[in-house]
Amino acid sequence: MKINDELLDRLGTYFVYHAVYENYGITFENFVERWLRGILEV
Repeated sequence: MKINDELLDRLGTYFVYHAVYENYGITFENFVERWLRGILEV
């Protein structure tokens, strides 16, 4: 699946700013997959 580069950049910024990996142990790839499936709301 192709994802818009700007959207991916924004998700990356959110991921780092909120320390998602450190707080929840979720990798960035898994974070993006969950967001695309609608499991996460940002």
